[in-house]
Amino acid sequence: MLSLKQAVSWPKSMRLACAALLAVLGLALAWWAQLGGLLSRLQAAQAQENELRAAYGQAQARAGQLPQLRERRQAAAAELATLEQQLPRQQEMASLLSDINQAGLARGLQFELFKPGTPEPQAHYVAMPIAIRVRGGYHAIGAFAADLARLPRIVTMQAVILNGGKDGPPTLDAVLRAFRLPDAQEQAAMAKSKVKPSAGPLTAVPLSGFVPRDYAAGDLPDPFGAVAVHDAHTGGVAAPDLRRVREPLESVALSDMAMVGSVRQHGRLDALLQAGQRLHRIRTGQHLGHDHGVVTQIGEQALAYREVAQDANGVWRERRGSLALQVAGAGAKEKEK
Repeated sequence: MLSLKQAVSWPKSMRLACAALLAVLGLALAWWAQLGGLLSRLQAAQAQENELRAAYGQAQARAGQLPQLRERRQAAAAELATLEQQLPRQQEMASLLSDINQAGLARGLQFELFKPGTPEPQAHYVAMPIAIRVRGGYHAIGAFAADLARLPRIVTMQAVILNGGKDGPPTLDAVLRAFRLPDAQEQAAMAKSKVKPSAGPLTAVPLSGFVPRDYAAGDLPDPFGAVAVHDAHTGGVAAPDLRRVREPLESVALSDMAMVGSVRQHGRLDALLQAGQRLHRIRTGQHLGHDHGVVTQIGEQALAYREVAQDANGVWRERRGSLALQVAGAGAKEKEK
């Protein structure tokens, strides 16, 4: 029987066979040790293959949607161009501020405060806050807010505070925000300061889904107690239609108008009124003045009108007056046709 202690005395062939057997066993152990690493690498490669296959499938699905994505990009570009058209340039802001003011005057509101603030540069536009305080009827204020939404430019209303007037109609305190495009200097300053996009009023609400609507609550009771019907005990009269679209001369005080002549056409006599630097041709039934004035009669030497205004108790009262011809030594201008 062979003994490892006597391995030196083994025949040479036996020793070589043992050495070969040991080498084979060593190689087998080494291969077994590496097999675990190879299996883990194989599993990782298979998982990566599955991920790549899934990514390839998603890429194929997105590639199939490429025509729709291109259409959506074109629609987004068109919508962006439309929104940019609603943003005036700096030189057009004076006209926008005038439109806001005229919107309030057209509703019979009196501006006690109209103060533009410091422009606020954002990522792609400049916001201008405007502090306002207006006094007028409750429904007129609501109609004014609806008119702002219908302006061709983007104007929003924030920080709204409505207070009931102790000695008259309620007052509205609010901050309007008008938006415009930045000029070249502002764009350079914004790029230098790296102004980041912010979720401002333009991005917080999807403007594409915004649809302005007319003020439709004029028939509801005034929560501030304005009298809307004739009251035999107080002598009040019916309230005017606060939803009516105001006429141009309703933004001008009667004290700033002057009758300078008259024109007769097709048998109808119209008055010529001077308001500022403009001459207006007025017929019976047209409105003028801040207090819902309406022309009741036109003569060659005078124009008669009727106004309706609220007193301190909120009761609508009627006033009548006239504008006499102001051209000294001149008769009425008449033209027969």
